Amino acid sequence: MPGAIEPWEAVAPVRPDTAHVRARRFLDLAGEALAATLIIAGGVFAYGYLPLA
Repeated sequence: MPGAIEPWEAVAPVRPDTAHVRARRFLDLAGEALAATLIIAGGVFAYGYLPLA
């Protein structure tokens, strides 16, 4: 029937793999890494532990 769900569509989502989609994923991961770095650096600064040697 036209418009019916094919068996493979019920198991695998159809996602476009374009540069715009990959850029959003990269920016999301970069933002998470930056946030984690800032949280760790803030904790280090808050406790005053900065090794100088």
